[in-house]
Formats: sequence, structure tokens, C-alpha cells
Amino acid sequence: MFRAAPPAGLYGVVVFAAAWLVFWVQPLSVRGVLPILGGSPAVWNTAMVFFQAAVLAGYGLAHLLATRVPRAGQLAVLGLLWAAAAAAAPIGGLRLLGDAPGDLPPVLWLLGTLAGALGPAVVAASCLTPLVQAWLARSGTGEAPVDPYFLYAASNAGSAGALLAYPFLLEPALGLEIQAWGWSAALLGLAPFLAFLWLALPAGRVAVSPRPASVPARQAAALPAWRILALSAVPSGLLLAVTRYLATDVASVPLLWVVPLAVYLGTFIHAFAPRTLIPHRVLVRLMAPGLIVLAIVYALAPTILAVGLLHLVVFALSGLYCHGALARLRPPASDLTRFYLLVSTGGLAGGLLVALAAPLLFVDVYEHPIALALVAALLPAAAIRPGRAPYVVGSVALALVLGGLALVHATASGFGEESSLLAGAGLCVTVLAAPALLAMRPRPVLLACALGAVFLVPSALNLGRDAHLARERTFFGVYRIMEKDGVRQFFHGTTLHGEQWLRADGSPESRTTYYGIGSPYYELMTSLARRPSPLVIGLAGLGTGSLACYARPGDRLRIYEIDPAVVRLARAHFAALSECAPKASFALGDARLSLEGEASELDVLALDTFSSDSIPVHLLTIEAFRVYLRVLAPDGVLAVHISNRYLDLEPVLASLAHELGLAARVKNHEAPEDASPRQPSLSSRVVVLARDEATLRALDLDAGWLALGSPDRVRVWTDDYTSILPLLRWW
Repeated sequence: MFRAAPPAGLYGVVVFAAAWLVFWVQPLSVRGVLPILGGSPAVWNTAMVFFQAAVLAGYGLAHLLATRVPRAGQLAVLGLLWAAAAAAAPIGGLRLLGDAPGDLPPVLWLLGTLAGALGPAVVAASCLTPLVQAWLARSGTGEAPVDPYFLYAASNAGSAGALLAYPFLLEPALGLEIQAWGWSAALLGLAPFLAFLWLALPAGRVAVSPRPASVPARQAAALPAWRILALSAVPSGLLLAVTRYLATDVASVPLLWVVPLAVYLGTFIHAFAPRTLIPHRVLVRLMAPGLIVLAIVYALAPTILAVGLLHLVVFALSGLYCHGALARLRPPASDLTRFYLLVSTGGLAGGLLVALAAPLLFVDVYEHPIALALVAALLPAAAIRPGRAPYVVGSVALALVLGGLALVHATASGFGEESSLLAGAGLCVTVLAAPALLAMRPRPVLLACALGAVFLVPSALNLGRDAHLARERTFFGVYRIMEKDGVRQFFHGTTLHGEQWLRADGSPESRTTYYGIGSPYYELMTSLARRPSPLVIGLAGLGTGSLACYARPGDRLRIYEIDPAVVRLARAHFAALSECAPKASFALGDARLSLEGEASELDVLALDTFSSDSIPVHLLTIEAFRVYLRVLAPDGVLAVHISNRYLDLEPVLASLAHELGLAARVKNHEAPEDASPRQPSLSSRVVVLARDEATLRALDLDAGWLALGSPDRVRVWTDDYTSILPLLRWW
């Protein structure tokens, strides 16, 4: 329509802005629903599936508009989408399925809530990446008709920019409501630019160049749909698996959501940039050794501090390889929107398999190693089939690696020089034999099977060695009930959440681990028991129910637990509830939301709601503490369990106590060294808070209870702001 087409840079600005909006709204919206679903890491992964589905819908719409709808119809459809977004401003407020899940499965409630609140707006923003590229290909601007794919790199740069800006700039500076209004205004502000680009479209259909100059002629004939889907699905599934791995053991916060996603998007930017920094052939060579190293290290030390960074490095290599291979399959511009439709379909398939199917199929987090092994299966096969010798070498190496790992795990819990020597021998055999697994590289499927076996060895060995009484996986995590040497233990993720063992007279001892004799909780509950009148006790987080055994006859006990599976497992396998609190009342759901609807006067509220070592940050904000203070009696006490392997939470409590004018003490309990499985207590750290110093003095706590540190070390947490960066233990 215009004699002079708009500059290619304007198309890039629109695509960049649209992608920024799509990936800004992801952490923004999930932060808004975290309090309802207890801060579970599964919230982010389930939300990711929704956004992948919305992006697929947007790409499908773009494909339809670019290939089937005339120029005027495209403007009409976009106008309807932007009108719907304007009517729903600010985004995020509509909850089609109510304000809480109720009897609905959390996954369905979350997907329905996000669809109602964000669906049209996210589809509108996401359709712009392929549609604007198709417009550029038809506009005749510079080299655009030949290869408009550079805009895909711009799109992913916008996505990564938004994700990195969120935890460091947007979240600290802006509240959720202001962000929601700002997001809606930015989306509506794109409308004039879209209208300008639309006016530049020629009235008729314009043929584009048959293929980009950088695409080999053999690729221009037909799209290899199955390979495009696989190369999209595997890194997408691996993204969610890595995110779950990080968030489960640290915290479900935007920082740990966006880092893997930013890495993922960075690999897209690299793959579709006009020039790549790392040649594809180099990535092909690095991929197999990187996966082998990760498999061995993961099997030996499957903890986040040991292999967290290595996971991110191998994840980055996997994304660089898969997306680089994907970029080499890109078709001519005439088939651009179909290519993006296949890419987004594969991404959604990977997300669905990891976020929704895996929890139903697996009782443990097996999807993570499986996704890593599948990366190896996507490596190019050797052009010439080698003889049998390499596969014999690879098979022997695999047997030696698995045998070495079995020896290490079998002697890991032993003591003495003999056990150390055997473990060392197993480690040496494993490390020396591992490089020979590369002999299977000419046949990627065989290498993938070998890696899968190595990755899954720890789980298989644990299953065979430990007596599992129960294993269950829910939206909120993986639970294991084990018994060894007469000690029954309850694990959530990688963290011990309680245990019981039998006394000399055969009766069960439930007051153990962090709640045992000599622990901070023991001292606090013993002090409260000196009060003459019956106590009203609130326990947020059940575990095995150990704290219930500090209740006296006549005390009233109220337990707040978000996952019904925890209540079921505690009742079936532990004696605390039946022996100590048979008449306890339960509130199923998030503790904060349950307390908001109550008018109790609790004498003590024990906050012990961590899942694995992940902290539900919404329970440690100033708004949450105001809820706790409202339900506490005038001389009531709040006890917060802050034991954590990775985060120092004391500064958060110090800033909250200072802001609210509370008296507070902390005790760091170091349990005595004891080789016996029946220890009186484990090391723990507990903070107690009260409205005034007189209440704390009346408890007559011992000298080990100290004042909290400086309240100025961290900014006070609110529902609009949380940051774990200052709290990380870097050693």
C-alpha cells in the first residue's frame, strides 16, 4: 500500500515487544496464584503448559491468517483480539473456576484460571512472531523476502530479556497490580504499529523466494515433520524437568523459574541468529561427552549443590544442539508459519509429557533423566555403520560403569576402612570405564539407552536397598515412606520430614528429628505446657504429626495441610495422629488462605510448611504475618522452622519482626553426633515471635535462644516482592 515499505527494524521492534509481553506475563501471573496452591514447583510447570498451548494457538492463528485469510480479514481478526484484551484489562483477574480449587484437581483449576484470565491476550501477543515475519516476507523490504528468520532471534531475545528483567527489575520495582495494568497498556500500545505494518502489505498475494539462501536445496522439498516435532519436544520437556529439579530443593520463586527458561530461549537466539557463535559440528561433538559426564556425576551425587550448575551447562548444550538442528531444517518463507506451528506443537507435546503425564505415570521424577537420554537419541547417526568391535567395547564399558556405581551405592552407608576402600574402587572403575561409552556414539539410540541406564541407577539401587512402605507422587511432590533398622521415615523430595521408632517397651516414639527431645520445638512446647489453661495449638504443615505429641489432654489441635496425601500417609504409617491427637481438626488447603477465613485465638502457631527444601515464599511475607497475628491470642507465639540447606532465612524473619514490632528469638540446635539410627533429635533452626518481650520472657527459654540479626540485611518480603538472592548459601 505504501510506496516505501517500513524498515525491517520496525518489524523487529514489534516482534521483540510481543515476545517480551508473552514472557513477562508468565512469572507475573504465576506469582499471583502461588498463594492459592501453596508455592508448589508444579505450579510453574503446569503454567508453562498453558503458555505453550496459548503460543501454539497463536501460531496456529498466524498460520491461518497468513495462508487462508485475505488482507482485510487479517485486520478484522486482530481487531477482535485486541478488543477482547482491552475488555479484560488488567489481565489476570478473571477466575472461571472460582477463587480456590475446592474439589477440583489443582492442575485443572490452574489451567482453567489461566485460560480465563489470560487466554485471548496471550494468544494475541504470541501470534505476532510468525505473522509479522510473514508480513515482512511479503513486504519487499531489503532481504526480507529471502530470509525473514532473523526475526525469530529477535523474538527470543525479547522473551529472554523479559525473563531476566522480571526477578531483577520488574518484580522488585513494581507491585503485581501495577504490572498487570502496565502489561495491558503495553499490549494495547502495539495496535498502531500493527496497523502501520498491515498497511504496507500488498493488496494481492505476493510470491516469496522459493527458499532462503542459507537452506540447502534438499531441505526445501518437504518439512520432516517428525524430526521437527522431536527436536522441539525434547528440549521443551527437559526445560520443565530442570526447572522442577531446581525449584523443588530451593524455592518456587521467579528467579529459579526464569533462569532455565532464559537459557532455553538463549539457545533459540543462537540457533536462528544470522551468524552462530558455536558451529553446529562442534555442538554435535560436545553433546555425547557432556551427557556422559552428567550421567556419572548425577548417579554419584544427585543433589543440587553437586550438579546444579552442571545440569544447566548440559541443558544449554542440549538446547544449542537441538535448536541448531531445528534451524537447519527451516523451510522457505512461503512455509514459514507451518514450520513455526510444528515447532510450537512439539514444544507443547514436551511440556504436556513432563508436567501432566509424568506425574501420573511415574512415582518418582524419572522424566528428567529420560529427557536427557532422549537428547542423545537425536544426535546424527554415523554415515557408515561400524563393525561389532565398538559396540562390544561400549557394552563392556556400560557393565563396568553400572557395576562401579552399584558398588559405590552399596557401600555408601557403611562405616570403616573396608567400606571406604570398596567405594573408592567402585568410583575408580566408574570413572575409568565411562569414556568408553562413546564407542556407542555411531548409533545414537544405543547411546541413549546406555545413558538412561546410568541415569536411573540411583533410583533402581535405592528401590532395591531401602524398604519402601509407600511411594506417592502428587501435584505437590514425591513422598516416600521407608523403614530401616526399626526406624520409619517420611521423605518429601530429598528432605527428611519426620520419623518414628519404638521405645524399649515397644511403644512408638514420635517426637523425633527436628521435634525431638532437646530440639527448639521441644523447649518451646514444654514451656507452653506450663500454662494452666488448655492450649489452642495450630500446626501449619503436618509431616508425620510429631508436634501433635506435645499436646496435653484438653488441648485443642488444629492442623493445616495443603496435600490430602500427606494426611493419608501420616495416618496410615505413623502413630502420632492416632496416639496423640485422635480428635485433631484438619483444614485442607493452603495454611495462609485457611487462616484468613478463621477467627481462632491460637496460643501457638507452628509454621513448618516447607516441601522438600523448597520454601513457599508467600507464607513469609508481611501480609501473611498480619494474618498470623490476627489469629494469635494476645500472648500467643508464632514458631517458624527455618532449617534449610541452601537458604539462610533468618534475615527475612528479622526484617518482618522489625517491620511489625515483634519480639523474636532464634535457636540453632546442633544435634549430638550419634551413629545410632535412634537419635533424640536432629539439628534444626527455629525462630519464635511474639507481640512483646514480656510474652517471650514468660516462656523462660534457655540462654541458647538469641536475638535475631540485623533487620536491614534484606528488604522486607511482601506479596509483591520476594528475593532469595541475598539468602543463598554459596558454600
